[in-house]
Amino acid sequence: RVSFLRAFWRCFRTVGKNGDLLTMKEYHCLLQLLCPDFPLELTQKAARIVLMDDAMDCLMSFSDFLFAFQIQFYYSEFLDSVAAIYEDLLSGKNPNTVIVPTSSSGQHRQRPALGGAGTLEGVEASLFYQCLENLCDRHKYSCPPPALVKEALSNVQRLTFYGFLMALSKHRGINQALAATRKEKPISNWVTA
Repeated sequence: RVSFLRAFWRCFRTVGKNGDLLTMKEYHCLLQLLCPDFPLELTQKAARIVLMDDAMDCLMSFSDFLFAFQIQFYYSEFLDSVAAIYEDLLSGKNPNTVIVPTSSSGQHRQRPALGGAGTLEGVEASLFYQCLENLCDRHKYSCPPPALVKEALSNVQRLTFYGFLMALSKHRGINQALAATRKEKPISNWVTA
């Protein structure tokens, strides 16, 4: 995964420097240039982080897409487990139970419907972080550094799953941690905002 992210960055970083905006399908075509059978689902998941499912045919900057893509691609199994935790918290289940993601866990991307005008959207950020900290301790796959996740969630009281994904993808420290795994400069150092 690190090698693939490095190859994608090296091959297409000029797209970011030129400020070009592309659609999800165009980013998927770029990914297919490196891997002809690259799954469309992974590209769609990354685009949903940026676009929040509002309009999947909207244009995205390279930096926005790459931030979201590297989070989704590198931490895929972790995010599947986080989605299950989020759904449990949302439904009021005990968050300390062991979560085993299934193949249907990718369907968490649908926004929860609000029960009424007075219903708060999302889950309590501090409780969510406690569950994530426990997950990082026992998770056998790659996880973002827990201190950086805590920092990303420190300014909110409640959050949605999309809000969490967006916070991860926009967090400078997490971007730098991923860049360090690739032995590259952080994206934020070469992409003009």
